[in-house]
Order: sequence, then structure tokens, then C-alpha cells
Amino acid sequence: MKPTPQFDVCIIGAGVAGGVLAAYLGGNGLRVAVVEKNMAEQERMIGELLQPGGVIKLQELGLAHLLNELDAQEIEGYGLFMNGDNFKISYPTQNGKTLTGRGLRNGKFVQRIRQHILSLPNVTVIEGTVQQLNEVEGRITGLKYTEKNSDESKDITAKLTVVCDGMFSAFRGQLSSNEKKVSSFFLGMILKDCNLPFKNHGHVIVAKPSPCLVYPISSTETRILIDFPGNEAPRKSAELSNYLAETIAPQLPSQIVPSFMAAVAEGKFKSMPNHLIPAKPFTKPGVAMIGDSLNMRHPLTGGGMTAAFSDILNLGSRLIALEQSESIKPVDAAVASFYATRHKQNATINILADALYGVMQNEDLKTACYDYLKSGGKHALEPIAILSAISRDEQLLLRHFFAVALYGVGGMLKTSPSKTGFTRSYKMLKSAVHIVEPLVMNEKPNVLTRSAFKVAAAIF
Repeated sequence: MKPTPQFDVCIIGAGVAGGVLAAYLGGNGLRVAVVEKNMAEQERMIGELLQPGGVIKLQELGLAHLLNELDAQEIEGYGLFMNGDNFKISYPTQNGKTLTGRGLRNGKFVQRIRQHILSLPNVTVIEGTVQQLNEVEGRITGLKYTEKNSDESKDITAKLTVVCDGMFSAFRGQLSSNEKKVSSFFLGMILKDCNLPFKNHGHVIVAKPSPCLVYPISSTETRILIDFPGNEAPRKSAELSNYLAETIAPQLPSQIVPSFMAAVAEGKFKSMPNHLIPAKPFTKPGVAMIGDSLNMRHPLTGGGMTAAFSDILNLGSRLIALEQSESIKPVDAAVASFYATRHKQNATINILADALYGVMQNEDLKTACYDYLKSGGKHALEPIAILSAISRDEQLLLRHFFAVALYGVGGMLKTSPSKTGFTRSYKMLKSAVHIVEPLVMNEKPNVLTRSAFKVAAAIF
């Protein structure tokens, strides 16, 4: 006999995605169980920049209060730096006021979320390790776990089990076409009392060989992330410290350098792989995935939490709308609809992140991108609306992406109207197509877009 559900939803993981999902569902009447391996506060360097679009999603979830009491810093836009030059772009405005994102400490944010779900009567939080997903007649009916400091296995049954166990998910391989690619590594440090050139802004340093990100995460702390291309993580050593001091520091804005060098001397480095994981889930009855277990993109644009909150609102609102009954068919239909529609909200977030990182690896394209944004007007305002996740218009993103390449071609041919200039221009367009085409194809493009890229791929 099939077990009677103890819960409406069981969630694996109480990080940002799992915790917010539990808060949303539990706060709206669903019986929720959450199993989290470690409830202690963690020191992490991911999930520390929330774009304005993500703040809006939290508001729509009724959970904007989770951003309180964190010493989170409002982010009003971006400053861009390249070869000693710089400019800034503000986020879009609404009713005459600039929309803002948040820079925050990930560990503090996660603990704030957990405190909230622990206060909800409909949410049961268990600190323990999930051993397996339980399956009966082809349906996931819940999970088996052991509580912390215990060897006894216990079962949870639920109408739906949601996997939110992060980038190193133990269950991704069972539930999706597992295509994980490491595009680079970020080395992270905290700069103390850093004097930022643009207050309350994120800073993108278009450095060589790869970009650096700098943004405030508290009133006294600033996060710096330094990209290391390739498949090997940077390791703490005298050689690494020398590289940071001699190669990276000279490319940073002068105001940042004193705090940066102090952090290098302190030597508290953390590194993390930057993954590209397209969302390719199996539609298995009784289970769904959300957050980094389902879908990851390069963190260059800070879109991860915004994508997760968009997914939570998409799936969660469908589950909340179901009538309270023991039937499981509407739950399966809700999950199917979620998987079929999530790309409409997250395509721009996913495509932009890895397309922009690809641009940053190409000298001609990254120069064209910098100059294009600096020219201002729609060249700056519409791309920043997409970056901030205020706009989710995929066609607008693609128009600007190829406009950047054409802008670079125009500049190239103007300064070098020669065979060399034409060759470099062709290579620039070819690189643009090759960068963005596979990313677009991951996001269920319409027939017209798919056909256009087939033609472009044939030409280039």
C-alpha cells in the first residue's frame, strides 16, 4: 500500500532556495518538512548579491522582511573599470526612485531565513542527512534520513519532495540530464573598511586575464571575487599572493588597493568553482528540483538568488492554489507546468551570465562591450534593466548582445579598414555567435530564434 503523506511538501536543504521555499509554502498553509544537514552558520562567498529583480520577487513572496537585520547594503547600480578608465550605470527607476539590490553576508541571510521557518507552526525542520529518495510504483513518495548524531533511519512521506541541496547536489544525477561544466573559479576575499570609488554600487573591473567583482556586503565589509579561468582552483601559496599583488592589484581602482593588499597579507582566501548547469530535469512523479541543484550559471552577474526566487514563486504559487485534498495528480500537474514555464522568467538571467563571461574572455568583444555601455542612452539603460532582472525580455537581450558585436566591428573597420581589420571583424562576429548560441538553445527558444541561430551557425 502507498504510505499516507505526513506532509504536503518535503524539502531537502535549508539554504537560500530551500529555506525561502519552506517559508513561502509554510506561511501559506501547507504542511512542510525540511531536512538540512547542518543548521550551523556557514562562511560562504556565494549568494551575496541580490539583484533588484530578486528583491521584487521576495516582496511578491511576502518575504522581503528576511532582508532586515542583516546590515545588508543597498546596491544602486554598477561601476565599470577598464585600462584606467571608468563610468557607472544606475539601476532602472520606478516612480522616480532608483530600484536597488542588496549586498549581504550569505551566512547571515541563510540563518535569518532559518530563524523564520523555525517560527512557523506548519514547518518541521530536521537536522539530518538524507540517505535516499523513497520510491513506490515509479513515484517518489518522500525520503529516508538519519538525524544528526543518530544512526537510526527514518522516513518522511509527502505529496511532493523538492530537492534544494545546492551546487554539489547528491540527487541531480538521478533527476536530470546531468551536464555540469566548470567554466572557471572565483577566489574570494573580504576587504575591511574598503573605500569604494562608487558608494553603494557593484564594481566590475574588466581586468586581464579575467574580470574581478567588488561589492559591499555589510557596512564594514566588501567582497572581492577574482576570476581564474580554467579547471584548476587557485591554491593558497606564495605564488598566489605574488600574483594578486603584482598582477591584480595594479588593475584595481586605487581606492581599493590598500584594503586589497591588507586582505592579501591576511591570507584568508576561499575559492569556489563556477558552474554552468542547464536545467534539464526529468519529469518524475512526486519530485521537483529548485535552485542550484537544478540550474546554475556563471555568478558574474549575480543572478542565482533571483532565478531561485522566480522559481519558488512559479512552483509555490501553483502548489498553494491547489485544493487541500489527498489527490496527487494536481501536484504532478503543477510540477509539469513549472518545468514547462520557468525558462520564461530565467532565460535572460541564464543567457546573460555566461554570454557576458564569454565576452570577457575575448579581447575585442570585451572592449566593444565596455565602449558600447559607456556610450550611454539605451546602450546602457536597457542592458542594466536586463542585468538587474527588471526586464526578462530575451529578444531585447539578444538584440543588445549582437549590437555590441556590430559596434565593435564598426569601430574596428573605422580604425583598421584593411584585410586585418576585416579578418578580426569576422572573427568577432563568429565568436559572438559561438558564445551565445548554445546558451540560447538551453532555454527552449521559439522556432524563429532557433532557425535564426541555425543560419548563423552555418555562416560562421
